[in-house]
Amino acid sequence: MKLLLNILILFVIFCNAKGLIKIPPNETITAVIIFGDSIVDTGNNDYIATIAKCNFPPYGKDFPGQIPTGRFGNGKVPSDLIAQELGVKDLVPPYLDPHVQPQDLITGVCFASGGAGYDPMTSSTAPALSLSDQIELFKEYISKLRGIVGEERANFIVAKSLFLVVAGSNDISNTYFLAGARRLQYDVASYTELMANNAAKFLNEIYGIGARRIGVLSAPPIGCVPSQRTIAGGIQRECVEKYNDAAKLFNAKLFSQIDSLNTNLPNSRIVYLDVYNPLLDLIQNPTKYGFEVANKGCCGTGKIEVTLLCNPSTPTCPDSSEYVFWDSFHPTEAAYRTLIPPLLQKYMPSSSSSTTKLLFNIMILFVIFCNTEGVIKLPPNETIPAVIAFGDSIVDTGNNNNRDTFGKCNFLPYGKDFQGGIPTGRFSNGKVPPDIIAEELGIKGLVPPYLDPHLQPQDLLTGVCFASGGAGYDPLTSEIASALSLSDQIEMLKEYISKLRGIVGEERANFIVTKSLFLVVGGSNDISNTYFLARVRQLQYDVASYTDLMANNAANFLKEIYGLGGRRIGVLSAPPIGCVPSQRTLAGGILRECAEIYNEAAKMFNFKLSSKIDFLNTNLPNSKIVYLDAYNLLLDLIQNPKKYGFELVNKGCCGTGNIEVLILCNPLSPTCLDVSEYVFWDSFHPTEAAYRILITQILQKYINNFF
Repeated sequence: MKLLLNILILFVIFCNAKGLIKIPPNETITAVIIFGDSIVDTGNNDYIATIAKCNFPPYGKDFPGQIPTGRFGNGKVPSDLIAQELGVKDLVPPYLDPHVQPQDLITGVCFASGGAGYDPMTSSTAPALSLSDQIELFKEYISKLRGIVGEERANFIVAKSLFLVVAGSNDISNTYFLAGARRLQYDVASYTELMANNAAKFLNEIYGIGARRIGVLSAPPIGCVPSQRTIAGGIQRECVEKYNDAAKLFNAKLFSQIDSLNTNLPNSRIVYLDVYNPLLDLIQNPTKYGFEVANKGCCGTGKIEVTLLCNPSTPTCPDSSEYVFWDSFHPTEAAYRTLIPPLLQKYMPSSSSSTTKLLFNIMILFVIFCNTEGVIKLPPNETIPAVIAFGDSIVDTGNNNNRDTFGKCNFLPYGKDFQGGIPTGRFSNGKVPPDIIAEELGIKGLVPPYLDPHLQPQDLLTGVCFASGGAGYDPLTSEIASALSLSDQIEMLKEYISKLRGIVGEERANFIVTKSLFLVVGGSNDISNTYFLARVRQLQYDVASYTDLMANNAANFLKEIYGLGGRRIGVLSAPPIGCVPSQRTLAGGILRECAEIYNEAAKMFNFKLSSKIDFLNTNLPNSKIVYLDAYNLLLDLIQNPKKYGFELVNKGCCGTGNIEVLILCNPLSPTCLDVSEYVFWDSFHPTEAAYRILITQILQKYINNFF
């Protein structure tokens, strides 16, 4: 709740909000405009030749007047609820309704069509209005709008409207898995790539026509809807995990595409709305939200009935408010009302309370309207165009996925709380420091690994990650772990700069490198693994001389970055490595106390590292190399967890939490019930929640030192 209040405070500070759902002063939502499929279709399919209709009872059973309007549910659908909550109007009419009035156009219409998808084949199979058809209708709508209010006012209405895009379910469930037509051409990975690329193309098109505020719903846990349980869930009608895995894979790619679009489309506010996780939680824990039945719909048996199979002859349940699903594919209005668009869902408790709903809506308004340049403000006339990361698993965003090394985590439960629930190769349950820094500075939401084969040219402009889990300042550390050494990472930086010059020219490339924030993180593996665990260096060095070796190598590495053009370089200290769960287990005795010999080595190294950085700043002109003290911040968090909202610090969320890391934390490992209570995700790496607290403190404390 403390975090929710802080978010609310931020909203008030930055946006001057004065009311509960009021939008910021001098801002307005003129209209709500909808594209997509049956989740948001308010009746367009009534007016096209398709079997995908529901303009007959019992559809609309709980709609005002009990009228079947063509909405695929028992009552209102998300299109209506969003317009209602934002105070625009109570119902969003379908554009094809011959009775739609001029005043309806001014406040928004729906172009969505039941059966549509990002894949054009999906729409042609249904048949439904394809997204291309919907674009053409949108152009026609703008022409009509200009005829009603004039060109200037029409352009204002479009620019200030909230656009909602909802698709993907039909592509995965029907076109790919049920019909199987696309499986002859694509595996799941390449099909979800097709979907995400088409989604990006569609968003580009509506942006080109004038849309700026666009909410894009993720794909839901499609394998858990009643019809898919019946078709592919076996005799027990379990959730179909291969369907859900496809949805999560698509969601990760969709999120990445949206992140890229926001970077490259001026003044765009395209917001990824994660419905996957909140709907899955509702399905898995229905009673928590006031529902009783989640594995079948209210109509008929609830197992297969949808559209024509749910008809006037079909009985319905006595109380639809007890059901998550209305038919075998679409939620009830009650479920829709519970599923508030879950921006930042992983930071907030799942609840249907009015307070939580209010806070979610505040966050939506915050993201859409407020300054999205990040929470951390830079000095006037200064910019940070990119974040570039080097080091070890603390900052590796997935490079080790593409390496022959045991130091990987591209499998569940890693990524459990990442957008789409995808294990990306980040050594945590969610985002890691480079992502959070880039996000806080308003650059982008994710920093991609440089070795990602799908890396796009535009990704290079705003920064990449060269880090590799298992790396260290000591070359032997990287060699033992089969990680990319710091020398390897420097060679990749050289290659990156060459590519950058090819994209934007030498002058702009030099500007980007000079103004970028470089992040360097190392030392933990040297101390914990190479020196104390493997002990190979103990034959040559005592702790004092080994930390000299580490500090000297760190200084040489920083000089190499400087020589290639880097000027703003943040260097994270070694953490209190003796207090991480694995080191407590290995060297903390029967009570698993912090292993002080590890901490003393870390403190000794940090003192030498800080001294080296002072020396470099004195001798390297225009350098802004900043020592970032993570040791004391993390130690305070570990020693005083409740001050920061945590409960457990001496074990991780994965498995027993005492020793599990990498392959020992795997799909067979149970995880804690509430990761937000834990400082550590596995026995070596913090949770995203812990990282967010640390990184925010570090940026607030040190950001001005880079200028």
